[in-house]
Amino acid sequence: MADIDNDKVQDVEFGIVGSGSMGAGMTLLFSEHGSKIGCYDYDGDAVQALMDEAKKDDSVDESLVHGFTSLEKLVNAFPKADSKSDTSSGAENEERSKKPRVFVLSLPHGKPVDGILDELLPLLEKGDMIIDGGNEWWEETERRQRKTKEKGVEWIGMGVSGGYQAARHGPSMSPGCSPEAWDYLKPYLEKWAAKAPNGEPCVLHMGGGGAGHYVKMIHNGIEHAHLSILCEIRSLLKHQLGYTNDEISVLFESWWKEGPLRGNFLVGIGYKGLKFKDGDGLHEEEGIVEGMEDKVTQDVDKSEGTGTWSTKEIGERHVAAPAIAASHQLRIISADKFERLEVAKNLNVPQPSEAEEKKLDKEKKDELLKTIHSAVYGAMLSAFVQGLNIITRASKDEKWGISLSNCLKIWRAGCIIQSDAIAEFLLPLVEKFPPSEPLNLLRAAPEIAQELARTYEALKKVCLIALETDAVAPALSASLEYLKAVGGKNLPTDFEEMELDYFGHHNYDLKSEPGKGHEKGNYHTEFSRMPGV
Repeated sequence: MADIDNDKVQDVEFGIVGSGSMGAGMTLLFSEHGSKIGCYDYDGDAVQALMDEAKKDDSVDESLVHGFTSLEKLVNAFPKADSKSDTSSGAENEERSKKPRVFVLSLPHGKPVDGILDELLPLLEKGDMIIDGGNEWWEETERRQRKTKEKGVEWIGMGVSGGYQAARHGPSMSPGCSPEAWDYLKPYLEKWAAKAPNGEPCVLHMGGGGAGHYVKMIHNGIEHAHLSILCEIRSLLKHQLGYTNDEISVLFESWWKEGPLRGNFLVGIGYKGLKFKDGDGLHEEEGIVEGMEDKVTQDVDKSEGTGTWSTKEIGERHVAAPAIAASHQLRIISADKFERLEVAKNLNVPQPSEAEEKKLDKEKKDELLKTIHSAVYGAMLSAFVQGLNIITRASKDEKWGISLSNCLKIWRAGCIIQSDAIAEFLLPLVEKFPPSEPLNLLRAAPEIAQELARTYEALKKVCLIALETDAVAPALSASLEYLKAVGGKNLPTDFEEMELDYFGHHNYDLKSEPGKGHEKGNYHTEFSRMPGV
């Protein structure tokens, strides 16, 4: 293995900028598949640690990993345009000289990316490519695409899903770029990507512009809803119904192995995590989770923007996704435990208590567990529907042409929202929809609505237990309220419409003259002219 910043290296195939957990994982993954990688980080210790890891990893040829603390030296480590080889024909040399230099950024969103771009862009030439493999707000991606286009450099916004372990062993990827860039990168990305159960690589072209980062952003919004649904149901099982963590682990494992939550990644790691003992003598019997503080700081500490951005999109695209929004709100509330405890003193509301259902006999408890299983499935399926509805609306607005079936295909492995049974149910239903018009999936695909309807009573039962015991269950409750509202033939908003017209002259429509769409109403009443008003 060469030394860091070795000037003699001139045959790097890909440069990876950022040697943190994600960048390091991708470096080892790409090199395991035979690509010569130049890994860059300003932190020499991080680069050295990665090179040492490559040396220890039996599946990696250490000679394919070269470290750099100088961006300029990394750029120079690629083959020169006029490179010659005694063993190659002139035609082969010409083809080699035309290959773009491709850089993969694995950096926190925002200013760090702009800083690297400002340093890297002057060193590049027409035809080179930069892949932003971090999470990023889609408009920032498109701004950088306009900037690099002036020099003929392609900026690709690519979501990389699955966390640091998937980055090492095969992630789900969602590139947004030109068709030409996709054609060049496709064989490499397909080689590196996670493979679905049928062997298909979990990477597909999402569209142009910011489409790739947008799909990853909403993937994370769905992920946040699923995380909230599961943490809420685990708490209810333990604290309201009296199950131990080991018993819940066995239950989650059964859900993961068969039924509508089969192959759900979060259910899978949930049952494994609940078994984990921390070994410090404090929680060895109950599991490590019992010693963890009940706060999530992601989003609030601005290290992770996708939850905030997903919630922003819900509002600005005018798409109903209450479970995604509720999960984000729970994170915000949980983030500052000190503040929350002070608020709890002031509010002095009842704390969660045991449920009457805890006293049920085994037969009735087993039946209740089936109900809970159905409720969790309904809530998770609902979150998928909510997320896909956002994507299809944005795709229409921005003219990206995102295929919902492509989204589901890349989510079959290597990502956090992998859910085999749900994907198998949804995929055939959405494949018939062209990537052109915004959809309400519950209207366009009656089969999905009918499937959710079958979970309604179960979800209602679970939310009733939470309500009666003062248990915290915002995402589960939002999922139920979503089904109640979108399935409501008459909503209470007629009264709201009256008051809006009363104080704001907002107009209204009449029930006797129903119309499609959401245009402003045709009628107005001057309430101030009414007697006694």
